[in-house]
Amino acid sequence: MSKQYKRLYLISKIFLPLAALLSASTGALSQSAEAPTYYGDALDALSRNCAECHRPEGPNLGGVQAPFSVLNYEQVKIWAPFISLRLKDGSMPPWGAHQQHQGTFKNERYISDKDKQLLISWVEAGALEGDAKDQPTADELALSAPANEPTLAPDGSMWWMGVPDATVAFADPVQVCEEASDWQPTILMHRTGGDLSKHQWAQASEIRPGSSTMHHGTSNYLGVAVPGRGPQIYPDGWGFLVPADPFITLNMHYAKQSGPGTAVEDNTVGGFLFYEPGDVIDYVVQNTIPMNRDIVIPPGDPNYMAKHEHTIEEDILLLALAPHSHYRGKAVKIELQLPGVDELETLLWVPDYDFNWQFHYEYEEPRFLPAGSKYHVTWWFDNSAENPANPDPAAEVRWGPRSSDEMMNARYYFTKAEPQGIVVGEPISESLLAQARRAEQYYRGQYAGWETENISELCGPQLAP
Repeated sequence: MSKQYKRLYLISKIFLPLAALLSASTGALSQSAEAPTYYGDALDALSRNCAECHRPEGPNLGGVQAPFSVLNYEQVKIWAPFISLRLKDGSMPPWGAHQQHQGTFKNERYISDKDKQLLISWVEAGALEGDAKDQPTADELALSAPANEPTLAPDGSMWWMGVPDATVAFADPVQVCEEASDWQPTILMHRTGGDLSKHQWAQASEIRPGSSTMHHGTSNYLGVAVPGRGPQIYPDGWGFLVPADPFITLNMHYAKQSGPGTAVEDNTVGGFLFYEPGDVIDYVVQNTIPMNRDIVIPPGDPNYMAKHEHTIEEDILLLALAPHSHYRGKAVKIELQLPGVDELETLLWVPDYDFNWQFHYEYEEPRFLPAGSKYHVTWWFDNSAENPANPDPAAEVRWGPRSSDEMMNARYYFTKAEPQGIVVGEPISESLLAQARRAEQYYRGQYAGWETENISELCGPQLAP
């Protein structure tokens, strides 16, 4: 098993069909008059289930972009065998939450048995085109397809959250050197557009990856960019404070094959959408990461289990869950124990966790959790040779930031349950400003120290002048 940490694993698993399948002629398959066609049947199902990502100039999610559009027959017919393969093995559409959660989270990606069988039958019958006159109308497709059209900014950039009010970027493009395979520099971001000279309340943020080598990135203000996750857009009246002249960093996780000719340049950028003066912020979004750093996964163990318990100290509204582990992560369950109650309620069950798809599970309606509630996290890990993503089954694995290490995080997003009634444009309380300053001080220290952690020295410092 290669020790390049499987950067190409995502491509080979998700986007590159087997050569034997692509070499098969779809025209050699049955072409019954009763067979479903692209325009008459498949286009509608593909639009509803796949076009969120598989579309022209689809979203770049943590360095991953769909390689074809399901809205173009000439493209989709080439990939038809692959579509059938991935529908059958359940890896497409990608969505980790178990079927029991259907209807619980926003932007869920469950496909119905009816649509799944229709698309498989379409492929097996020859992926026939049919008559373009039979295709759904533009209005019908607009009603069925996900409503996530990107917005073109005046400078030509595309944003999925809308045109940002302020943008930030690296001082210079980051050089990801030939030697790098698993490299995690923390880089300072600089304002490139808009006004960041005053305190502002943000409703949305977005990280636009600047190369395919980015596996994921985390920022103190911009949020998270990982495969499978788009911009962070909070409900109306929910937001977070961006203080005047903010110190914005981005911890990048670059993953690629190393060796001659593999060096790339990355120019990831970020943006914010701000509330207008007079808007009211009732809920100030926070997040925390319950984790267990004492994990020790034995070599070859196919089902190592680790637990963690976290007590919620005040009444909160739970907005979203975002579990995270690395290549050996196998499954995760997050459970809730209310005060005075012995039984545990399952908040999230991901039975087949995939490091290459790290989802943000945002509730359709935020959950009220009273003070004293306990948040139980259980992770399972597969350190065996049967795990195709495992970089080294012979290794004893402990907690650490590299992909070859492990984590068992269970980040959650929340606010105080009591509405705050903050009017945008009015003076901000000293307690909120102090909280922002404490957070910035932490990230200043992290930025100053990343070079000494022995995980980010490989390509040299990426320091701003």
